[in-house]
This record gives sequence, structure tokens and C-alpha cells, in this order.
Amino acid sequence: MHFDETAWVTIAFVLFFLLVWKKGKNGLLSLLDKRSSLIEKELNEAKSLKKEALEELRIALQNQKNVSDEAENLIKDAKETAKKIQEEAKLRSLEIVKRKEDQAKQKILSLEAESIRNIKEITSHIVIESSKTYIKNKLDEKENINLISKSSNEIKSSILK
Repeated sequence: MHFDETAWVTIAFVLFFLLVWKKGKNGLLSLLDKRSSLIEKELNEAKSLKKEALEELRIALQNQKNVSDEAENLIKDAKETAKKIQEEAKLRSLEIVKRKEDQAKQKILSLEAESIRNIKEITSHIVIESSKTYIKNKLDEKENINLISKSSNEIKSSILK
């Protein structure tokens, strides 16, 4: 049996690997086992981190929903409060307008009564003065004084009623 150089190199190569494998397989396998356990540990840690991240995401989404609901409630309450304030302001303004109208009516009635009183007073003075003038021109002195006193009293009493 005659082997050429290539066959010897192949045999040597295979023998080399067999010897290296026999001597180094324990070290190589332990190295691969260590690497495998490290990868498994990192994978488990990654799964754990993923679970934590999902839980944090769920909590954040829940918080966001709560804040959103709270903001909607605040806006709703603010709108209701604004509507109530607007209604109250409208009622108050109507009350103020009514009060001002009542005051104006009272003032008008007061001025009307004062005007009537002033007109009566002026009329009574005119009547008295014209009566005096008429009596002075048409009646004698004694009768004048009696008639003036009597008519003045009657006119004053009728005006003041």
C-alpha cells in the first residue's frame, strides 16, 4: 500500500484533529457549556427585562388613561362651572336691570307727585292773587279781608287734601 503525499497529509490532519479532540474536547466542551449557560442566562435576563418593560408599559398606559380621563373630567367640570357662572351672571344682570327699572319708576312717580304738588301750589297762589286783585277792585276793605281769609283757608285746605 502506497500512499501519496496528499493521503499522508490527510491522515496526519485527521490524526491531529483526533488527538486535539481527545485532549481538548473537555476544555472545548466546558468552554461551549459556559458560553451556552451565559447565553441562556442573558436570554432569561432579556425575557425578565421584557416582562418588566411590558409591565411598565401597561402601567404607563394605565396612568395615561387615568390622566386623560381626569383631564376630560376637569374640562367637563370647567364647562359646567362656566355655564353656571354664565347663568348666574345673566340672572344677576336681569335682577339689576329690574331693580334699576323699579328705581326709575319710583323716581318718575316721585317727580310726578312733586310736579302735581308744585302745579297745585302755583295754581293756588295764582287763584289767591287773582282773587285778592278782584276783591280789591270790586269790594270794600272790611269785606275784602274777611273774604280773603275765608277763601285762602278754603283753598289751602282743599289743596292739601
